[in-house]
Amino acid sequence: MKIFRKSIIISITTLLFFYHALNAQDKGQLDSLHRNGLPLKTRTFKMTSLAFGGAGLLFTNVNNQFTLMTGGRGSATFNNRYTFGGGGWGMPKGIELESSEEGIYEFFKMGYGGLEFGYILYPGDKIKFGTNLLVGCGAGFKETVPKTKNGDFKMFPILEPSIYSQISLGKLIKLDFGLTYRHVSPVNFSYLSNKKLNGFSCYIAILVSTCNCDS
Repeated sequence: MKIFRKSIIISITTLLFFYHALNAQDKGQLDSLHRNGLPLKTRTFKMTSLAFGGAGLLFTNVNNQFTLMTGGRGSATFNNRYTFGGGGWGMPKGIELESSEEGIYEFFKMGYGGLEFGYILYPGDKIKFGTNLLVGCGAGFKETVPKTKNGDFKMFPILEPSIYSQISLGKLIKLDFGLTYRHVSPVNFSYLSNKKLNGFSCYIAILVSTCNCDS
């Protein structure tokens, strides 16, 4: 329960940050209009691009071993700047661990996902640059070959900030690639330190948009 309480607190804090940032931006615009004697307008918070999403590959390092994770992400855009969505990644193949028994090969598998909150730094028509924060939960466990009962299953909160770029390949298709940093809260696996779960990653994905309605 502590894990989920932490994730909820982080999510609420992030939402409050975006809310106050939007209010501050609106207040600045209203003050500017007032100083120039122009009619005051309140800015509405509206969706300017319908949700899009797709599948991708994430290249990362866990336990000092290069590994590939599969998954995807997607989001909707509000006021041409703010994004809200979700994403997740998982290992199709585990990373090798030091075996504790002769003739038994041990592997570790991990996956994670959650909500994503973002801000578009450069909302170009063909190319966009932005930043993103994934707030979610992950899970990891150990498996063996020959197959025995999987053990030491644990869940943990995760934060993953990223910077990314999107290139329009057509009206409904975008190439999405970025650099992320994965940070997990202390998990205390007996065979894998927390430090070896954290680290930089890069990903590439193909996103399909349901509507080309960016302003």
